[in-house]
Amino acid sequence: MKDMICETTARLGRQVYHDRLRAVVLTGSLARNEATFVNDGQGWRLLGDAEFMLVFGERDVLPSDADLTVISRKIEERIRRDGVRAEVTLSALGPSYLRRLPPSIFAYELRACGETVVGDTEVLGLIREFTPGDIPLEDAWRMLANRLVEQLESGNELLEGRPTLSPGAYYRTVKLYLDMATSLLVFVGRYAPTYAERAKILASLAEQQGHMTTWPFPLGPFADKVAACTEWKLSVADRATVSRAFWEDAVDHARALWRWELARLQGGDANGSSAHVLMARWMQRQPVRDRLRGWAYVIRQNGWHRSWLRWPQWARLALAASPRYSVYAAACDLLFAIRSSESLVAKGSNGRSFWEELRRQLPVVTCPGPANGQPPWHDLATDVLFNYRKFLVNTRS
Repeated sequence: MKDMICETTARLGRQVYHDRLRAVVLTGSLARNEATFVNDGQGWRLLGDAEFMLVFGERDVLPSDADLTVISRKIEERIRRDGVRAEVTLSALGPSYLRRLPPSIFAYELRACGETVVGDTEVLGLIREFTPGDIPLEDAWRMLANRLVEQLESGNELLEGRPTLSPGAYYRTVKLYLDMATSLLVFVGRYAPTYAERAKILASLAEQQGHMTTWPFPLGPFADKVAACTEWKLSVADRATVSRAFWEDAVDHARALWRWELARLQGGDANGSSAHVLMARWMQRQPVRDRLRGWAYVIRQNGWHRSWLRWPQWARLALAASPRYSVYAAACDLLFAIRSSESLVAKGSNGRSFWEELRRQLPVVTCPGPANGQPPWHDLATDVLFNYRKFLVNTRS
């Protein structure tokens, strides 16, 4: 199935871009041979995306996102006719992008595990070599944050109190466990680029837990969960029927890890501080240049001329945090409240709902608010996910 997806993508890429296309590079879990295919009764389906980079020449004009979307849909149609459903994502870049990649989990895995399916087989050598120890701790923390934001996709079913997880909620929870392991291992200097390697390292650390007393949680049960998730992820899996308790345990681990990592990013211990307080302190430490870079990206995405009426609001928000940090803070406050069954109508200052206040810290609010009849937490979740996809997914700002 992997070969068919790659061959279809390479063939259509060559048909459209001809000699302008220097290489087609497969990234992500499919490149690492760690993708998950399920037979859901309608045929085979790839969980997650098939991610490809289209590498062009140094001076070539890159295709637009709209053009890439059209090509992605054509690839999906062709592989569907061959019996596999998969979401295909394409990104276009030049060699300079690869040369400028800073140390990160993404760059390390791309250099170590990326696969050139057609074209220049040496193109990934443009990424400068670095060690796992060069990966910034904040990069690992951001990975954890991204998986936490994505948990809000399951918000409705979790608040309905369903006893079992939907396939989508289960897969997102598996990804949360796997990337909690990734993030934790970066923090303790034991990162490796594949799920299988990380599960083995974590199991080894669990056996030696007495050598380190500052873990965020007992490592043994956590390592067992990661091992089980890894085994499922790497298999040609059946649909799993799993209870809500699996998700609850995952979020409990995630909240403990979130606090532990935030404390270490700030050079100390959590000392009983809540996740909310630790995040607020971390936001205060964010360099002004990083905040401004994030808000500049928001302006570009919304159009300089179309968004000028919002500039005063965004300038005020920039005094507090970057768009990324604001989205992370709102997402985690909401997610941890859902898990602990705290009141979702808790009041903030001036009599406004706490959740309404969090929404006002986001770059763009899409929901009309109380007038639409939805509870405040629902509007917050919708707006967090919108801002995450629009302003965080395709940038490091």
